[in-house]
Amino acid sequence: MFLYKEADHTSPLCCLQNGSFIWYHRGKVIVVRDGILKKSLAVTVSFLERLLSWSQVISRLMRFGVRAAYGINNNNIVLSISNILYELNLDTGELSEGYFFEDGIRPLSFSSVNSIQGFDDGLYFGGYLSNNDKRPVSIYHRTGINKWDVVYTFPEGTINHVHNIVADPYRNCLWIYTGDFDEAAAIWKVSDGFHKIERVLFNNQKYRACVAFALSEGLLYATDSPYSDNYIYLLDPDTLTLKEIYPIHGSCIYGCQWKDSFVFSSTVEGDGRNLNKWEFLFSKKRGDGIKDNYVHMYMGNLKNGFNEIYKEKKDFWPLYTFQFGVFKFPYGVNNTDTLFFQPVATVENDGKLMGFSYPSNY
Repeated sequence: MFLYKEADHTSPLCCLQNGSFIWYHRGKVIVVRDGILKKSLAVTVSFLERLLSWSQVISRLMRFGVRAAYGINNNNIVLSISNILYELNLDTGELSEGYFFEDGIRPLSFSSVNSIQGFDDGLYFGGYLSNNDKRPVSIYHRTGINKWDVVYTFPEGTINHVHNIVADPYRNCLWIYTGDFDEAAAIWKVSDGFHKIERVLFNNQKYRACVAFALSEGLLYATDSPYSDNYIYLLDPDTLTLKEIYPIHGSCIYGCQWKDSFVFSSTVEGDGRNLNKWEFLFSKKRGDGIKDNYVHMYMGNLKNGFNEIYKEKKDFWPLYTFQFGVFKFPYGVNNTDTLFFQPVATVENDGKLMGFSYPSNY
């Protein structure tokens, strides 16, 4: 397996079914296929981003760039920039007017739902926002260009935000992972087009997760707890029992599927509870669930097991103001021979687009 570096200040956004990858670089969306740059398309960014995006540290401070993206099809992608969801036509370069969300709502990730009994096909996401007082949080479904309909709302006092929605074709349902604390850390089973919603597991950091995959054997996921031990788990949907698959060094926010393997990255972050202003601005103290000052990458599957394959050290900048140490991956299933990722807030390769490539006989 070979590790290489592609470009500075370049974020992996998503991969398309035709094998193309979508990158973001300083106000431009880049289409790459088979290692060849096919297109470079300008998108809407603020004046400050155009002026200051030369600095990766400033970009982290200002939260510049695309927060999340997903391929609607091979010609159209949805982009989350600030609190606006845009749609970009890759053929024409046309960018939609966008759909604005109030109150800081944005997707942590998008989820594609197809052929799940009782549900309309398409893209979904759950509201992700700072929400300590547990205001109502909704689930949204894309019904057209710049059209997002609310399909369900968690009542006030229930959750802080939605981490992920997982379509499960093996059990004809959706699973929703919510966070962050106490009873808000939960796994919900959704059936019959959001007419039946069950909170099946809750009130434990074992059920707090951002990255999960529906398999025939159950739900494979990694926990996202900054103050408890973290594991890759397999949840049996019938008995609701957990099996520890592999211990990880910290909370997991990002991951992906690469061919028949699953990739998770650990995070270097603080405790996250009861932060005062000074701690938010300047703290470098890790939460108890973060075992060291490195971002770790793990890869494997249920047949062959999991192993750590890479790590980088977190840089010296404060955790909250200048972002956690993470590895980010392109959204969507990656069936190519290269695993792309971007280290963020690390000493060696902060903001670089990187990749692992296997020999052809792997």
